[in-house]
Amino acid sequence: MHRFDVKSVGLRGLMLSLVLVAVLATLANCLSVAYSVQRDALVRSAIDANRAYAFKTASSISKFLSSVQERLAFSSALLGADFSNAALRETEARRLQIQDSELDSVVIIDAQGRVVQTYPALPTLQGTVIRSPELTQALRERKPAISHAYRGQTGNLLVFVSWPIHSPTGEFLGVVGGSVYLEQHGVLHSLIGEHQFQTAFAFVADDNHRLLYHPDHRRIGEVLSSSATVDAALRGEAGGMEAINYQGIPMLAGFAEVPNARWAVVTQQPREEALAPVKVMMRDMLIGMIPAGVVGLAVILLGAMLITRPLRQLSDQATHLADPEAATRINAIRAWYAEAAAIRQALIAGVQLLHQKITGLRRAADTDPLTGLANRRAMNAALAQWDDNGQPYALLALDIDHFKRVNDTFGHDVGDVALQHVAAAIADSARDNDLPCRAGGEEFCLLLPNANLDAARRIAERIRARIADMPIEGVGNLTISIGVAATSAGTPAAAAILKRADEHLYEAKRQGRNRVEG
Repeated sequence: MHRFDVKSVGLRGLMLSLVLVAVLATLANCLSVAYSVQRDALVRSAIDANRAYAFKTASSISKFLSSVQERLAFSSALLGADFSNAALRETEARRLQIQDSELDSVVIIDAQGRVVQTYPALPTLQGTVIRSPELTQALRERKPAISHAYRGQTGNLLVFVSWPIHSPTGEFLGVVGGSVYLEQHGVLHSLIGEHQFQTAFAFVADDNHRLLYHPDHRRIGEVLSSSATVDAALRGEAGGMEAINYQGIPMLAGFAEVPNARWAVVTQQPREEALAPVKVMMRDMLIGMIPAGVVGLAVILLGAMLITRPLRQLSDQATHLADPEAATRINAIRAWYAEAAAIRQALIAGVQLLHQKITGLRRAADTDPLTGLANRRAMNAALAQWDDNGQPYALLALDIDHFKRVNDTFGHDVGDVALQHVAAAIADSARDNDLPCRAGGEEFCLLLPNANLDAARRIAERIRARIADMPIEGVGNLTISIGVAATSAGTPAAAAILKRADEHLYEAKRQGRNRVEG
């Protein structure tokens, strides 16, 4: 900050004292400042655009994969009801492939790894036992899966999206899945290749750094030796950076993760192409400023001050973007020419985006997205604060009885609805100052400040009775087991209270569930 001020003052002194070189000094300074500011603005703008495009592309791919999994889950339920019915298997495989045209083939495999149905028909696969590690893993794990890219028995480089098949009694029968061929102009080409953003291009890599999509078709299937952007995306980050590609060309890149597949989407463009407009602008500016410099020193001095003032003010404000009044202060700056106005608008947009992200992150960091209750992080923070303040409290550890049956019988969507109903019942039964939390899965906690053990038991019994009497559409009635604990001279710390509440919860389970213990 001080270095900028000193440099500005020195420039004025130089222009005043060295009249003979004032025109050249002013011209050089203006060009340098304008180029630097515009270059940085274009770099930031290009990175932001690529970041937004990468995020949008990753979201599109994620939605596509989720849609495929939803359809596979539906077929899984139908197949599980009558898996031995060959006609049903053929009908479902055909329906899946025709309905979901993005899937290049559909395969149904039994629990022993034998291919019992393909569509389109692949006689070389029908009846064979699968050998690929990816399909073997899907059978072994018995859960929805999106494989790494691998070379299938038919020779195609593909990704296999699968869903387990269970009988109505929960017996594992096999998997149903669809293949997305990567070396054809399929779904990834439709999602990415037909919607390239300006001069930028995108590529997709899996968590083995293998290219699943690249505009250079010959590179699909190639394993990247190193990529900072891919590594960042696979760490769950979404952002942008300047990077060097495999040919040594500087690139401006944005990246995002496809979370349900552990894929990285990278959108990038050559830095030279992104900065081409600033070079044209600098050339035009130089041509326009040379005659102005010849006209007279006074005009140059005045112009220099008018030009540098908004830039300096914007630069000053750029160091305080997180301040609540930053947007108001930036908007009050008189950016009287197009470049300064563009920078001002970019800063204002950046401030708004930053504040939105900060607000959203603060809210998301302490909230369970499914139920809207406080999450474990918020619960631990509250307990730590109460322990530090020496505040007495009680704690309820709650666990829905036999919840796995709900998910296995009705599916996770219905299970999520049941969790939301139970969470609402807990929150409605709590006092104004209580903190209902979702600890994970079907486990909940209710923190009761300034409550003793008797009061906690009454609240726990009220919650237990309410949930037991509360029908849930599509599920029926659920029950809940509750463990109760409260602070005392012997157990002042949160860890001990949580442990004791969990022990009482397990005791409630052992005593037959739908109980309050503690």
